[in-house]
Amino acid sequence: MTSDRSIEVSRLVDAPPERAFALVADPDRHPDLDASGMVRASQTHLAITELGDVFTMDMHNEQMGDYTVENHVVVYEPDAALGWAPAGPGQRPAGYTWTYTFEADGDGTRVTLTYDWSAVTDPQLLEYFPVVDADTLDASLGLLAEALA
Repeated sequence: MTSDRSIEVSRLVDAPPERAFALVADPDRHPDLDASGMVRASQTHLAITELGDVFTMDMHNEQMGDYTVENHVVVYEPDAALGWAPAGPGQRPAGYTWTYTFEADGDGTRVTLTYDWSAVTDPQLLEYFPVVDADTLDASLGLLAEALA
């Protein structure tokens, strides 16, 4: 599902919700799950354990080159949902989020990934959205499914 300010994709993975959640809650694994190639490495090396956690990632894209983001955990429901809002180091989140939801479905889990930039208000920043498309998000869920296989 895509709107003018968000993209949402879903996929059934062959793992229980707690395994899928635990994998996404490990920032060291995020480069393995990112089909865009922008996520390079975790600086934090600690699992996400609660609402308000901040984990730092090394990133890269063509427009900005190498850069760092601090991801502020804005959704934390163990084994059910996990989301974060990126920000520049020492700054407030810019208004976009990445949120995973995990719902038991038979012997597996329906994982939904939502990329939402509806709270971005800076017109100059808005020009860069979306930075990924639905196909890239779907490919990221494919990487998650492979990692859980």
